[in-house]
Amino acid sequence: MNVLITISFRLYFLFQKEMIYILLFITAITISQASNIIYLENCTYSINLYKEYLNLLWSSNDSRTLYIQAVYSLSANKSLIPGHIYTYSSRSVALIPFFIQCLSFKNQSYLPFTQCSSTIINIFSKKNYESTRTNLNLKTILSMNNVPLLYLGQYHLILSNCSFQLNSTIYQLKSTEIFSFRIEYESSISTNCYSCNRRTSICYKKICQCRSGTIPLKLIQNKEFCIDITRNCTLDSQRCLYSESLDKNYSNELILLLIILISFVFIIFLSLLWYLYRDSNQNKNNNYLNQLTDKHERTPSTISTIDSIKLNIENTYPKIIGEQNNGEIVFILA
Repeated sequence: MNVLITISFRLYFLFQKEMIYILLFITAITISQASNIIYLENCTYSINLYKEYLNLLWSSNDSRTLYIQAVYSLSANKSLIPGHIYTYSSRSVALIPFFIQCLSFKNQSYLPFTQCSSTIINIFSKKNYESTRTNLNLKTILSMNNVPLLYLGQYHLILSNCSFQLNSTIYQLKSTEIFSFRIEYESSISTNCYSCNRRTSICYKKICQCRSGTIPLKLIQNKEFCIDITRNCTLDSQRCLYSESLDKNYSNELILLLIILISFVFIIFLSLLWYLYRDSNQNKNNNYLNQLTDKHERTPSTISTIDSIKLNIENTYPKIIGEQNNGEIVFILA
């Protein structure tokens, strides 16, 4: 009995010792993982990128709140243009990039965040939704790699605790670093001025109308929107009719330019041949006249006649060019 008790105590102490080792190992792993998380602060939106590529209506003084107007896309293909509205599963969503810059990454205009905690505030119903973990898609757009993208409706979105992983390190925004979007969809022309496209339309008599340099075009549900038709897309480079036609007809214009160049070279070649042919004929005529004058002796009675022949080659032949013995001998030029 005593032996059994002794063995039981020994097993208990061994088990307790093993448990301590396991707990120490788990704690070490936890501390190691925690040390690989770097918290980011002093972060703001990259306002310059939003001004360049989207229809930015307003930004807060701390550059952490943006008011963006999304527009309907002119492109019929699946190319992704930031700030444009697309239809997915019969639902309209705006493609909005998440351009965030931080002092810790001074040389980068945006960071590749892949996850955020998001809360939606509906603009129309004023309803607040619970915070959820949202995945951001990293894609290449506008020659920029790993751009974080969100697909948003017409609501106010609040983002926090955003993070991404680089090598073995996780970078995460501090809890105080909070960002928000307010997304508004543009209104079609002949509707209320509240959501007129600021780039291509104006408010006239309380309705949206197209600016000079734009035309109305049906883009969705037979609704018309103003499209830039200026040569250099000065009003809206992201929705310009000329840029669309330029992409489609670029090869045709290149072929036309090549044809014009070949035609120009061919005309120069023909002109050169004609010049050489004309010069050759003139030399032949001069040689022929020189041969004629060399065959006949230039006596005083024939000098004037032969000289007149050189000056007037259109005279017909034969011609009497001289005589002797009162007409008994006649010199004829045939």
